[in-house]
Amino acid sequence: MHAPEPAPPDTLATITAAADGLLMPSESDYPFEPFSWSGTEPLTPELLLTLLGLPLDTPVEVRDALPLLDQLAAVQEWFGAYEQFIAARFATLRDTMAAHLTDLTLYRIGTIRITLIFAGRDHTGATMGLRTLAIET
Repeated sequence: MHAPEPAPPDTLATITAAADGLLMPSESDYPFEPFSWSGTEPLTPELLLTLLGLPLDTPVEVRDALPLLDQLAAVQEWFGAYEQFIAARFATLRDTMAAHLTDLTLYRIGTIRITLIFAGRDHTGATMGLRTLAIET
């Protein structure tokens, strides 16, 4: 008789917990919120704009998410204890997302007030990740 398989972790809850309390640094700092999409087709710029209720001519850049996460996790030599702590938290977030999601992608939606969506697929194939805002003037 075999023991039952353990239930897989709730990936979105794990990622959300890793981001708890972190703010996206920009001209205004915004928190990270959970993002999930239950559809099975790939998350395209057009689909994202439709899901977000934005005009289809809104600019969308699609990038690998890891370079930005690496930048947020980088420790600078001038960092004090608090900045080092925040960088370590971003490193944990990056590692958590990379461990639980494949095809980790960054969607930059809009200009000036930019919606950032870090999304990938979990072990079931569901699309999920985090959403935040960055202000760039």
